[in-house]
Amino acid sequence: MILSKTLRTPQLLFRTAKPNDKDKITNFLTAHFAKEEPCLRALKLAPETTEAIFNTTVTRCLKYPFSTVVLQENGDLAGCLVASVWNRTDPIGNADFDDSGVPENLKLFVQFINNAHANFWKIAPSHVNSVIHREMGSVAPEFTRLGIATKMVYTNMTKRNIQKYNIGGVISETSSLANQLLLEKQGFKHLKELPYSDIKDSKGNEILKLDDGTTALRLNYKAIEDYGDLPE
Repeated sequence: MILSKTLRTPQLLFRTAKPNDKDKITNFLTAHFAKEEPCLRALKLAPETTEAIFNTTVTRCLKYPFSTVVLQENGDLAGCLVASVWNRTDPIGNADFDDSGVPENLKLFVQFINNAHANFWKIAPSHVNSVIHREMGSVAPEFTRLGIATKMVYTNMTKRNIQKYNIGGVISETSSLANQLLLEKQGFKHLKELPYSDIKDSKGNEILKLDDGTTALRLNYKAIEDYGDLPE
């Protein structure tokens, strides 16, 4: 006799991340994103370094209503996405990651990512004055292939929030093939592509050789009108 076992689909709650979620999000990113994101794996950073980066980024992003937590029934996270708002009138550095006091390889990588922002407003549509900046997203391994990453692309994209912050589009840097393909399928267009081979240390050595086959970072953009009829 062959016995079959039916697995129950987990009940997950998608909701806007709040300031009191900061520690839970930071711990989740440290446990998952730091180990699963190919660039961070290649950089081989100390846990305290990645945790400090996550803490700073999450704190900044939670000032806006565009970050998402995906909760299991027991309250633990199954996934999260942190995002901020970047305005045309802001200093260019407002979209940048802080590289002060970090190891050389991380400083070079952060400068590399920040370089992707350098000319964004010159190539952005002239009527767009504010964008959502998707900064970090992660799904726990046991919850992959359930469509969580896809759903987080548009969660919290409400008409009310879009109007309140005068959002004209969404930008996202994708550092892995998986995320590049995900956003491409979701209608994002890549504006710039920067090869990882350009990142060299003071001795001329390439610092990033990714184990997933990704060769370049992409800066992606999706206009808000391309999201269709958003919820109220």
